[in-house]
Amino acid sequence: MMFLRRVLVALCGATVTFFLVVLVDLQLRIQTREKSGAIGAAGRGVWSDSRTHPGPPPGPSSPQYSWGQPQGRGNALSSALNRSLAALEQEIKYRRDRLSGLRGRVTPRPPLQLSDIFIAVKTTGRFHSSRLALLLETWISRTKDHTYIFTDREDKDLALKDYKVMVTNCSSEYSHQALSCKMSAEYDVFMASSKEWFCHVDDDNYLNPCALLRVLSAFPPHSDIYIGKPSLDHPIRAFEQLPDNSTREVRFWFATGGAGFCLSRKLAEKMAPWASGPQFEQSSAVIRLPDDCTVGFIVEQRLGVPLLHSPLFHSHLENLQLISPQQLPQQVTLSYGLFEKEMNSVEIRGAFSPDTDPSRFKSVHCLLYPDTHWCPRPFPM
Repeated sequence: MMFLRRVLVALCGATVTFFLVVLVDLQLRIQTREKSGAIGAAGRGVWSDSRTHPGPPPGPSSPQYSWGQPQGRGNALSSALNRSLAALEQEIKYRRDRLSGLRGRVTPRPPLQLSDIFIAVKTTGRFHSSRLALLLETWISRTKDHTYIFTDREDKDLALKDYKVMVTNCSSEYSHQALSCKMSAEYDVFMASSKEWFCHVDDDNYLNPCALLRVLSAFPPHSDIYIGKPSLDHPIRAFEQLPDNSTREVRFWFATGGAGFCLSRKLAEKMAPWASGPQFEQSSAVIRLPDDCTVGFIVEQRLGVPLLHSPLFHSHLENLQLISPQQLPQQVTLSYGLFEKEMNSVEIRGAFSPDTDPSRFKSVHCLLYPDTHWCPRPFPM
């Protein structure tokens, strides 16, 4: 709106200035010619039209009245004034049309929708039944049309035909090469889509789509955003292999894939020279680190865009019991797993006991979506 106001003020000022310049110019020309005509008439002792009007000169009301200039000169000035006014009207019309075009271009963008977000889930065949099945039953059931599952093999036992499953040619090993292979596939499929955001989670994450939408909606469109939570309390230290086989030390923050992270499309597009096709795995090999570290390396080291640290993303590498039940609806991701040799999951009451729901994902899901058909009613906090 401030931009439109400035354009309107500038247009009005230019219009008035142009009109005043035209009028002053015409007035100065008339006065100059009047003086020249009077001097010329005094020297000759006759009026310019004395041949048709002998005797005293006609009065100002006469159509033939002219101080030292023929009638055609006045018509020329009138024509010049008309042309100036026509030019002024044309300029006003041009600026008005241009302003209308600007109004069309600054139309407020519609609010961010879940359909604008590409949600990638990384898994492996051996975790289909123990991890992926739980996600399909809980949060993926709410984001089915926007969630893409990247795995290393097909599964006839798990009903996946109604889901967006991407079977990669990546190894099922837990190595930085295999992990980077899947991340490369995630990136390429996202880039081929029209989605505005890329968000990655692991198969041991619970994703709260409403909280995710709130967080991403807070950022201005078309900005460079890399958001997540690091697993370290300091930048990671790595050694980048250079073309001459020497190495240099690099330090950068990265968002751990175990808590999930998001990239805006604008930033993802800038990553292409180091992330598209085989480039991502090559970037991973340069620093000899896995997929999530490679993303941080490209974003922070190659592009100079800092990671936005968010406390709303969580991995099993932190004490999840510090999150209160009242805070759960605001969290973007949760996780579970062993932490210091004990089961690490959020504490929440519910009809599902820790034995039947060790991850507590079912209990969290019933808290967020009590209308789910398998959730007990009423659901206690």
